[in-house]
Amino acid sequence: MKPKQKTSCSKKRNFGFGKQLLYSLKIALKVLFGQHDHYGTRRTHGIRIRVFAEFCRRHGVRDARDIDLQFVEAYGSYLRHRLHDVYEWADGTRDNKISVSYAHNLISTVNTSLYAMRGDEKLHLSARKALGVARSHVRKTEIQADISDAKSAADRMIASGNERGAAVVLLSRAWGMRANEAILQDLDRMMREVAATGSAAILEGTKGGRKCRSRTIPAGEFQREALEFAISVRPAGSKCLLSKTDNVIAFYRRELGRCRRILKACGIPSIRELRCGFAQDVYEEIVRGPSPLRGPIGDRVLDRIARETVARLLGHGRPQVASSYIGGY
Repeated sequence: MKPKQKTSCSKKRNFGFGKQLLYSLKIALKVLFGQHDHYGTRRTHGIRIRVFAEFCRRHGVRDARDIDLQFVEAYGSYLRHRLHDVYEWADGTRDNKISVSYAHNLISTVNTSLYAMRGDEKLHLSARKALGVARSHVRKTEIQADISDAKSAADRMIASGNERGAAVVLLSRAWGMRANEAILQDLDRMMREVAATGSAAILEGTKGGRKCRSRTIPAGEFQREALEFAISVRPAGSKCLLSKTDNVIAFYRRELGRCRRILKACGIPSIRELRCGFAQDVYEEIVRGPSPLRGPIGDRVLDRIARETVARLLGHGRPQVASSYIGGY
C-alpha cells in the first residue's frame, strides 16, 4: 500500500506530516496502515521509531527532508555498535546493548517509516549489511510459562477485576492463541466443536486472515477449563470476549495493559511466552521427551514431525518457525 501523499507535500517540513519529527513519523505510519487498522503493527513501529527520532535529535536533524542514505547508514553503524557494547554519547548518556533481533526490528521500522513518509525506497537500509550479522530465529533461553504460573497469574487478574484479561491468558496458554485470536475467537463455536469431536479449530482473529481447519487442537482438561472460563466471563450476548461497544484497540489498552504487569510479576515475560509454553507441551508430547531447550534431541524423525505440528497449530506456514518457540538443533 502506497502512502497517500501529495507531490506538493515533499516541499513541506517532514513531507507535510507535521512540524515535529517523531510526531510526523507516527502520522506517516497511520496513513500507510490506516488510522483504524493494524493497531498492533502501528503501535510496535511507533515505539521503535523513537530510537531513530532520538538519534536524529542528537545529530541536529529535525526535518525528514534532511535525512539521506549516508545518515541512515550512520544509524545502522550506531546500532551495530550497540550489539557489542554500550554506546556513550558526548554528554555522558549511555545507550544499553541490544540483541540482534531487536536491531533488525529497529532497522525494519526505519525502512517502513521512511517509505511511509517519502513514498519511495531510496533510503532502504539492509539490516544484514549494516549489522554484519543475520537475525537468528532460534530460541536459546528456557521457556518461562508453566501452566501453574499461568493459572496463578489468571487468579491474580481475577482478584483485581480483570476477568477477561485472565481469559486471554488462559486461552493463550491452553490453546496457543495469539492475544488477538483469544479476544475475537467465537467461543460458542469452539464449545460446539469440542462437544462434538473433542477438538476445536482456531479461526477468528488469525494473523493475515488465515482461516484453516488444519489448525484444529485436541481439547484436554486444561483446554476445556480455559474455554469454559472464557465463556463465563464474556460480555452478555457476545460470542467472543468483546462487548458490542468494545473494540480490540481499547481492549488491548485497558484490559491487557494491566494484565501484562501481573504476568511479569508471576515470572511470565509476555503473552507470547504463553504460546511458547503451549508449543513446548505439543513438542514434548509428540517426541515423549524434553524440548531442545531442556535436553538433547533424540529421534530426528519425531523431531521433524513435532516441529511441523507446532508450526501448524500456532498458525504458521513454515516448520522452521518452530525454532523460535522451542529451540533449534
